[in-house]
Amino acid sequence: MKIRCIANEGAYLPENYLNPPLDITKETEFKLIVGKEYIVYAISEWQGNLSYYICDERYTYYPIHNPAPLFEIVDARYSRYWQVQLATNGLLEIAFEHWFSIPCFYDKLTDSEAEAVLIFEKMKELMDAEAAIPQPQPFSVEELLAMPPLQPDQLAKVPG
Repeated sequence: MKIRCIANEGAYLPENYLNPPLDITKETEFKLIVGKEYIVYAISEWQGNLSYYICDERYTYYPIHNPAPLFEIVDARYSRYWQVQLATNGLLEIAFEHWFSIPCFYDKLTDSEAEAVLIFEKMKELMDAEAAIPQPQPFSVEELLAMPPLQPDQLAKVPG
């Protein structure tokens, strides 16, 4: 999934995204470049607020979550490496498997624990390569309706 930055200031955020204790105010300037495209490595949703984990202009070794209203989606394909998890507290996360299977993975990553950093570097490499594959052109309605139905032996060959 790729997104493009359309704003980098808190003034562009809806009120429900503002959180002064977390230094997200109307005056906040995010480390983003307007017009730049970013690859999304994870997504979280908490109480109606959506965040994208990207390697923004502060990137050193882990992705930073940024509020979704600062972006537009330019490539909506989801990563083949993503899984979904809904925590008991209502936090919805979409990320690669290790994000969930390794306890406190993101905390370990931000604390610069070597194994977590290496895992993210490898997953970033895979997801960057995946995102570089050009988007196929979608079929028109007419093209889809003109296609003959797949035969049972063809269904086994359909990717996915």
